[in-house]
Amino acid sequence: MNRNLLFVIVSMLIITATYAQQPENPGYESWENVGSATVEPLEWSSIKTADAFGTFAPQVCDRSSDAHTGSYSVKLFSANTFIGVIAPGTVTNGRLHAEFSGTGWSFTDPNDDRWNTPLTQKPDSIVIWAKHFPEGGDIAQVSAVIHTGTAISPDVNKTNYVAEAKILIPDAHANWTRFSAPFTYLNGNDPEYILIVVSTADENATLGTESYFDDIELIYNPVMLDLTVFMQGPYISGNAMSTNLNPDHLPLDQPYNTAPWNYNGTENVATMPADVVDWVLVEIRDAASANAATSGSSLGMQAAFLKNDGSVVGLDGTSRVAFDVSINENLFVVLHHRNHLDIMSAYPVTKVGAFHTYNFSDANDKIYGTIDGFAQIDADLWGMASGDGDANGIIEQDDKTNFWSILVGKTGYLSADYNLTGKPTILIK
Repeated sequence: MNRNLLFVIVSMLIITATYAQQPENPGYESWENVGSATVEPLEWSSIKTADAFGTFAPQVCDRSSDAHTGSYSVKLFSANTFIGVIAPGTVTNGRLHAEFSGTGWSFTDPNDDRWNTPLTQKPDSIVIWAKHFPEGGDIAQVSAVIHTGTAISPDVNKTNYVAEAKILIPDAHANWTRFSAPFTYLNGNDPEYILIVVSTADENATLGTESYFDDIELIYNPVMLDLTVFMQGPYISGNAMSTNLNPDHLPLDQPYNTAPWNYNGTENVATMPADVVDWVLVEIRDAASANAATSGSSLGMQAAFLKNDGSVVGLDGTSRVAFDVSINENLFVVLHHRNHLDIMSAYPVTKVGAFHTYNFSDANDKIYGTIDGFAQIDADLWGMASGDGDANGIIEQDDKTNFWSILVGKTGYLSADYNLTGKPTILIK
């Protein structure tokens, strides 16, 4: 079996280095040894390539032109074996192991590229399209194990398991039908591989059962953020900020690709949306508590826009910022700005309806750590403190002497423009 280790990568959202990983050859479009008894879908294996008995094993899969989408699907069927038991039609993206007793399992071999499928992300669920024609009560099934190191399926001890999902299809389905199952995450470990087994039945198969499978897919539900924050520098009154930088001075490319952020995202726009105050850098962290939500717990960053009403939005100027990740413990959000002090949510950002919602500015306890870095900018309203020209996390004399004083009288997108007017003619409010 040829295995090239390439994943089908589909860009889900405009976020840094975050892609939705999918199984190899998920639609069973590519095949090898077509027309022979050793035919198998590319990147998948059957009992013909098991670690034992492969030469003597029966054919249990074939290419079918009866497809849900594309040209082909995989047809699985039970068959008699030379040891007198009936083998269910099975394919796996790992490798099969068979026993003389008729039992067996699928396994990932991390030391052999032919028998493993890397996965480093955390999908929410798995989907497959199927047709099932059972005999003797055979239940078609799809099992998926996300794991570290080596792993087998099934395994009562769940050794190295990170998450598991299982689809059961007990009834006959003559038409293509969508089936899905959620992943149950067993711990917070970072995954390395995914092991998928698709079968007409369990080990107690009945001769004559046939099943067709197509379009297997891992589903990722993004974390969508509904964030509200105000900044001291551009704040006017009435829960509104000025947009003096827009459009003449705001860059069309995200500005956080230099130190200290060194963020290499490619966010850019052709024209600046209305009501945008400035670019901000949104970071999400996954931790048990705010104290544990250090940079080591970061799940990613994304450049976004801060609007004059305090909302943080995507590049179209209206949509919410979304991250294609799964949260195992609690979600904490950090907001970075080029000359205002960074802030992090003091409390977990919880899901309300479709969004993870957090208002940083409606109380002085909404940020983690000392409130010295949070400025009261109006009655019952707090905002990110302005004046950090060198973005070192401290507002100090150097921010006046080495930045503001030097740039007074100049215009543009300036680090020392602490009020975001385009001209640092005053220091800060």
